[in-house]
This record gives sequence, C-alpha cells and structure tokens, in this order.
Amino acid sequence: MVYEHGGDIYRNKVRLDFSVNTNPLGMSENVKKAIAENIEQFGIYPDAMCVNLRNAIAEKEQVGVDNVLCSNGAAEMIFAVVRAVMPKKSLLLAPTFSEYERALKSVGSQICYYYLKEKNDFELQDDFIDYLDDIDMVFICNPNNPVGKIADKKTAQHIAEVCAEREIVCVFDECFMDLSDGYSMKEKVPVIKAFTKTYAMAGLRLGYMIADTDFVCDVQRQLPMWNVSAAAQIGGITAINDNDYLEKGKQIIREEREFLMGELKNLGFKVFNSDVNFILFKGSVGLDKSLLKREILIRNCGNFNGLDEGFYRIAVKKHDENAEFIRELGDICG
Repeated sequence: MVYEHGGDIYRNKVRLDFSVNTNPLGMSENVKKAIAENIEQFGIYPDAMCVNLRNAIAEKEQVGVDNVLCSNGAAEMIFAVVRAVMPKKSLLLAPTFSEYERALKSVGSQICYYYLKEKNDFELQDDFIDYLDDIDMVFICNPNNPVGKIADKKTAQHIAEVCAEREIVCVFDECFMDLSDGYSMKEKVPVIKAFTKTYAMAGLRLGYMIADTDFVCDVQRQLPMWNVSAAAQIGGITAINDNDYLEKGKQIIREEREFLMGELKNLGFKVFNSDVNFILFKGSVGLDKSLLKREILIRNCGNFNGLDEGFYRIAVKKHDENAEFIRELGDICG
C-alpha cells in the first residue's frame, strides 16, 4: 500500500506537522468534553440514520434534512458517489485531491484531465467547459487542494449550468470552504463537506453531502449501515454549533496566511496565492527531506498529477509554530 497524502506521522519522527491542513486551533474543547461525557453511548450501536446530526447540519446549512447524508469522512462519500453514478468517462482537474481519481478508477471509469496552468496561478478557467464532451461525471475541489484557490464564482456557476444542460453529474468538494470567506454551490450541485479540516476532527472521520433527495437516496444505498460512529455524531453536533470556535480559527488563518506568504517570498520562494489554510509554493528539490531531518513534515506535491518535484504545500498554523517553521526554513536556505 502506498500512502499518497500528508500527515504520515506514524512512519516519521515529527515535531511540527505542516503537511495536514486542519483548523489551527485543533479540536474544540467543547467537542472533547461532549465526547468524554457521552462515552457510555459507545457501547451501543450508533444511530444508523444520524437523525440528530443531520438535523444539526441541515439547520446550519439552511437546507432540508432529507438533503443531508453523512459518511465516515469525505473520502467514503466520494467513493459512494462514484458507485452511485458509475460514470464511463470522467473529468478531473490536475492538480487536485487524489481520492477522486482512486474512486473513479475503482469502477473502471475513463478519466480525462483539465490541466491547471502555472502561468494562471493554477486557477480554474472558463475553458473547462470545452473539455465536457461525452463526460458523465466531474469533480471540482473548491477551494482546490493543493493550490488553495477558490474558483471564480461566475466560472463555477457556468460550469454547473453547462453540466446540468448536458446531464453530467457535477460534484463540488467544499471541504475547505468553511475555513475561507468563499461561497457554496450547494443550491446548484451536490456538495461534499467534512468536519476533518474545519473542526480538526480528522481522527473521528465525519463527512457529509448536500444534494437533492433522489441523489441522496442513490448514494445512501452505496454506504454501509452504522458507518458514522457514536463519537463522530456527538462530536459533529457539538462542533457545528460552535460558531465562536470557527470564527476564531478563520481569523487566525487570515492573519497567519499573510505572515507565512510574506516570509516565504522574503526567502526567495515562488508562492501561489491562497484563500484558505494552506499554501502552495515552489522551492528546491529535496527541501522536504531537509526539513524532515529537523522533524518538520511538509507535503511534497511531486506526486500530484500536474505538478513536478519542487512543489510543496504547508498548513497555516498558530503564530509560534509558523514562526518556528520560518526560522528553520531560513536556516536551511541560508
């Protein structure tokens, strides 16, 4: 098995993990408390229908409860959506999150790619629609991982409209959107979100989809029973109502993103603009290995389709951690 993502702290000695992009605040103390106080529930089956959690999500997202479906993380939902559609031919951005490709390959879908260009700062362009001939399914990560950019809203809406006209299933992955000041496409297309990044609940595994009721039913048939644990449901209900936590995290991200981008530029790196809690930059090949010797883990993006060795992604963390990272990086570069 080849691990293709960040956060591999289990096979590396890591003091500072900048390879995973979760809320810099870490898991909310309210979530920890709620899970601890309800530990007795872990001895019984969780609610297979996730009724209380779906109600909480529906209220937060201002959608009907029947438009919400929960999953064991966003990755499980991606695979379930693909199995529900069974597309013969699909279109993906490159670079983008690799689980779409894994899911599509698992059902034998032919995959085409729309390559984002460095000269355009890897931003999605309106000519994406020129690649939609004979396509059955599209995934758009927005904000895109590992780039960090939110697609222009008019461009995103145009793509959604063309897909609807051509009966192409177009899914937007908005797992990072709530950590930005962006918009949602949930009124136009199926949208996948997760508690992983927004609420730093990666280990609890909790994701959800917002879609029309027919599509929700189709996807639900692809999911196993009791796929969302009691701990995840309790944590999710608590987290999604913790508005102060989320706003504080977003404020830290805004301030610290500017600090990191400025410092990276001062060190001579090419830095790509970001709207979220991670930054893509270009440096020397092997930089990640030099940092790992100092027990600092960053995301080498060389295995992203559309990127080469020398591209790296770092998370936006709290200031003390960011400042230490910049000091270590400057020492290496100096």
